[in-house]
Amino acid sequence: GTMIKAVRTYVVNVDGREYAVSRKKVKNLTLRIKNAAAYVTAPLSVSEERIITFIKVHSDWTEKHVKKAEKREGKVFLFGKEYVRLDVEWHRAYAVFGEDGVCTVYGKDEKARERALADRYKKAIAPVLPPLFEKWQKATGLKAGKIEITSAKSYLGRCRVNDARIRISCRLAAKSESVIDYVVLHEICHLRYANHQKNFYALVARYMPDYKARIKLMKGL
Repeated sequence: GTMIKAVRTYVVNVDGREYAVSRKKVKNLTLRIKNAAAYVTAPLSVSEERIITFIKVHSDWTEKHVKKAEKREGKVFLFGKEYVRLDVEWHRAYAVFGEDGVCTVYGKDEKARERALADRYKKAIAPVLPPLFEKWQKATGLKAGKIEITSAKSYLGRCRVNDARIRISCRLAAKSESVIDYVVLHEICHLRYANHQKNFYALVARYMPDYKARIKLMKGL
């Protein structure tokens, strides 16, 4: 006969947490977390009691992953302003920072949504960087060979001394303008000093006496 997809979907409350249960023609009980909500798929033949036991056995796992999902979907920033992040499953991937303080990130899955957010950050930071590079290159007399905007999560700025290439992560768009200003100067100063020794920070301080306060701001201290 024809396969019945979901026979019945309902919500059960176990120890204060809601689980959406779908009864289907499946062999096993499964549990998954999606957008910080818990979903159980259960075979048609399994008793309600067995489902509740299954949920209780895995409650620690559920809490851990829900918290992880909530944390991931919590907040995003644009130029230092905090937004509540809202993830929406959608066939097109794009991100919108609304005037209501909500950032809605659309995409078919988490990977697509992360890419959408990175693209939005790239568009935001692109017009901000050229005047800052111009200002600090003029002030220091140091010149970058090539300036690239990347999607990196592991750094905000990086300088490759051998070819004077400076990479700026699009995630810098999350930071306030004074931090962006500092990161640009920091990377330009690396064109003279490759390391983070005293000479390097003395050079930074010459052009930006309050750089330590900006580092604190950058680290969110």
